[in-house]
Parts: sequence; structure tokens; C-alpha cells
Amino acid sequence: MKKNVVISICMALVLALILAAPVLAQDGEGGLTLKLNRDFGYGGLDGKIQGTFSMRVSGPDTLARVVYFIDDQQIGEVTGTPFNLQFNTGNFDPGWHTLIATGYLTDGSELTSNQVRAYFITAEEAGQNTLGLVLPILGIVLAVSVIGILVPLLTGRQDKVRPVGEYGAAGGAVCKACGLPFSRHYFAPNLVVGKLERCPHCGKWQIAARAYGSSLVSAEERLRADREEGVMQVDESEEDDLKRMLDDSRFDD
Repeated sequence: MKKNVVISICMALVLALILAAPVLAQDGEGGLTLKLNRDFGYGGLDGKIQGTFSMRVSGPDTLARVVYFIDDQQIGEVTGTPFNLQFNTGNFDPGWHTLIATGYLTDGSELTSNQVRAYFITAEEAGQNTLGLVLPILGIVLAVSVIGILVPLLTGRQDKVRPVGEYGAAGGAVCKACGLPFSRHYFAPNLVVGKLERCPHCGKWQIAARAYGSSLVSAEERLRADREEGVMQVDESEEDDLKRMLDDSRFDD
């Protein structure tokens, strides 16, 4: 599986387990439904919550005011839409709590919402639970990054020089040390500002950002010039060797 796909799946799991606002609700009796939404804090899939949350209700258009309760203790009253009441779990003892709301219509009739059960935990417990979810995911991401470094090293792919102007799916980069262009590896660790790469020309490790436009074209022109010069030097060297051999052969006579 490609590294970017793995990281995307890992991040999706983090968002689903931690950052996505949990909505705890059941259908209320008499048309009044209570929901619990996370505003800021921890919200696990096991009913455990910590931080700032909002109690919200939906009901008839004639709903005039709503009184909210936690464990039969009134915590607030709202007399206008959207009938939301915010609270912090830190103001209550850790453990299971029952949340419920009573709505009053314009004609004076009363509606009782469904009950929502939630387990309030401390900030320390929330931190531990978050680490328990995040650390395995970070371990997977780290492992993928290490593989991205080791595979090119072991296979020698980091030294592969593509033809000028030809780059892989991750695009091209310009070496900060020698100024020559090279193709970035798709599996190289992505460090946000660039990929951790080894220049195949000079061997220097660096965080290589993807290059575009004139900077890449200039580096390509320099590489062409260096290669042409290198070919000429090789040809002249071979010619010199041949002349030297001919000169030396004269003394054999």
C-alpha cells in the first residue's frame, strides 16, 4: 500500500476516534429529541467524554423554552432558538451521568426528551486515552517513513539518475548542495515542507521541496551542460591515451 494512502487512512482513524464530534442521542418521546455534541475536548466511541459539550434539542416549531438537567439537577434554561446549552464535564464528578431536557410549548404543554448517558472522565484520563489511540497510528506512520528510507538505500534506487526532464509521480527537485535536478521518490518520508531525499549527483541528504518553473529548467540546463562537458572530457582522455600508446610504441623499435 502506498505511503500516502496509509497515512490518509491513519489520519482518518484519528479524526473518527478523537476529533469528530460525537452525537449521542435517541428519539425523544413526544417530539423532543436531545443530542450531546462535543465543542472542545475528548469524545470516545465508548461513551466516555471530557471537555466542553453542548446539549441540544429538536422539537416542534411551537417550542418556547427548554430546561436542561444532569442527574435530575437543573443546570440551565434556554428561552430562544437554537435552544443549546453548553457545559463542561470538569464541573461534575467523574463517572456515569444522565442528561435530559424538558421542553415547554407556547400553549403551556410540556415535553420530556430522551435520556442521554455519558461517562465523564478527567483530563488526565482523556490524555491517556488519546495517547493510547494516537501512538499506534504514529508508529505505523513512522514505520512507513523508515521503510521509505531503507528501501531506496538497500535497492540502490536513490542513486538512479533519470533522464533530464523526466521525473516520477512525486515530481522533481533541485539539490540545495550541487544545484542539479533529480527525481523525488514517491515513498520518501514527507516532512510537510518537502521530502527527505538523497541527491543522486552529490550524495547529500536534504529536505527537498518540489521544484517548478524556471528554477527546475535552469537546473536541467546546467545538468545537460555538465553531461556534455563530461562526455568531451572522456573523449579527450581516450584520445590522449591513444596518442600516448602510439608514442610509447615508437621506442619499441
